[in-house]
Amino acid sequence: VGGDVDYNKFLETLRETTKEPEKSRIAVNFLRPALTGFSGFRFFPMNFILGLLGGHFSPVLGLIENDTVDQPSSSIREKIDGDNPLVAIWDTNHKYGGAYFVPAKRLYESVKALDLSSNKNRALIVVKKK
Repeated sequence: VGGDVDYNKFLETLRETTKEPEKSRIAVNFLRPALTGFSGFRFFPMNFILGLLGGHFSPVLGLIENDTVDQPSSSIREKIDGDNPLVAIWDTNHKYGGAYFVPAKRLYESVKALDLSSNKNRALIVVKKK
């Protein structure tokens, strides 16, 4: 599913794929600075340029819908609603701390970001068991 689809199709794909993890897996190609920001400018401008050009692949572990959270704190409640659940990402780069949650809308924006080398959007990659 390419980043050129609308947000509802993107979210529908995440929901359907994470609903039955024994039958399918999902990975995401995203622009990390659009999701997490820049980690620093140690090698500026090279770090900055690579951050804009490079994509990153990580598996999606699951989705936390609004109705699955028992009395969330106010900061979590603001991020989770029916239209913007939290997505669990397993970052394959150890310096980003392994698993973390991101709002689905922010993930969508980082997937929708153009790859400047190909001028195409990034994508969700769905693998289904036959």
